[in-house]
Amino acid sequence: MKKAFPYLKTLSIAIPLVVVAMLFAYYYTQGHLPGAKKSAEATTAGYDNPIVITKGGTYTGNWESKDSEVAAVEIKTSEPVVIENSSIRGAGYLIKSWGHDANITVRNTSGYGLPPTPWILYEKPRRFLIVNDFKHVVVENCYMENTAGIYVGDAYKGDGSPDNTIKIRYNKARNIDGRIHNSWYRSQFVQFNFRNPIQYAEIAWNEVINEPNKSLVEDNINLSNSRGTPASPIRIHNNYIQGAYPYPADSKEFSGGGIIADSWYEEGMGDPKEVATAYVKVYDNQTVNLGNYNYAIAGGNNIEVFNNRAVNAARFENGEKFQMWTQGLYGYDFYKKNATFNNTFHNNVIGIMGQDARNDNHYFPDGTVKEHSNTFIKGEITKQSERVEYETWKSKLEDNHIQLGPLPALTTRSNAPVTVQ
Repeated sequence: MKKAFPYLKTLSIAIPLVVVAMLFAYYYTQGHLPGAKKSAEATTAGYDNPIVITKGGTYTGNWESKDSEVAAVEIKTSEPVVIENSSIRGAGYLIKSWGHDANITVRNTSGYGLPPTPWILYEKPRRFLIVNDFKHVVVENCYMENTAGIYVGDAYKGDGSPDNTIKIRYNKARNIDGRIHNSWYRSQFVQFNFRNPIQYAEIAWNEVINEPNKSLVEDNINLSNSRGTPASPIRIHNNYIQGAYPYPADSKEFSGGGIIADSWYEEGMGDPKEVATAYVKVYDNQTVNLGNYNYAIAGGNNIEVFNNRAVNAARFENGEKFQMWTQGLYGYDFYKKNATFNNTFHNNVIGIMGQDARNDNHYFPDGTVKEHSNTFIKGEITKQSERVEYETWKSKLEDNHIQLGPLPALTTRSNAPVTVQ
């Protein structure tokens, strides 16, 4: 024993404290330490403790995790998993799958963000669904409230068929919220951030409404280095997005907004032209009352933004003016990697107010993004203009026989909204 003590002392010095911290965090997040597992237990009537799914199949239930370190539902299999007719509540990730070439369908399911708890090692925003390597991801007819939306990355591992793609459709989202314990995290309704081209991918017929001082969204939809193909571009269409604000909402600085194609780059990623966001069509969407921008290209190629609407009174419901910047469209090579080209904005309808006057401000400074045939609504844009836009959206849903959110099988359940403190 006496010989062992000096050895352990030497070993403890040799191992950096950060490694010890990482090991501790790993075991904690895996639920191996009693504190994490116990604090994640469900306490809401009608909800079960967090689950780990290790086998494919169809799952229905109500699950809750009150600890940001433990996902309410964790999927550890590459076999097809369907979660349907369920309700999920979480202080951190609601549904998580990392490292299993995920094949996940979530439908007719409601998700609620609970008040976040302290996190260890890295932030864990309340993503409704977060996956990294994946083959197939479907989120349809779901409802999410006070969540940090849907994140899909880091690599597409599918075969390029319609059965190996992404479909995010017919959902309702209220108050996308990136707040975490004592801080915040950049969160979106949908974030794509994956490598390898995909076919048949679609974000369509979703209604996203964010309220000032009840939400903290960055870009409502962000495509970062994610690519379709020339024959099958990623399609973002027929979405209604209302609200994008800083927290508190009367702040002057805000970097989020509506729908953006983005293309960050770092050494070792290969040819920037081959990894940048590419082959995307953004069309027939409506954006209302957004801070900062409505539609944007900050990097990427072969992107077409057309037939969209942007209406913004730049006022809150009480009549107070936005303190932040507002604009309709912009497009240029933000990262200056010569990977931004063959992009167009055309036939969009824009009506944006600034603090004191119209501020449609479309910004295309370097010629890497072209714009033509856009229409700018005449006159002052008011709160009534925004209300008319929502009525137009409801008529569009009715005309196309689209029903959003969980279908009747789930509507009999009572799920009280959660207020984040």
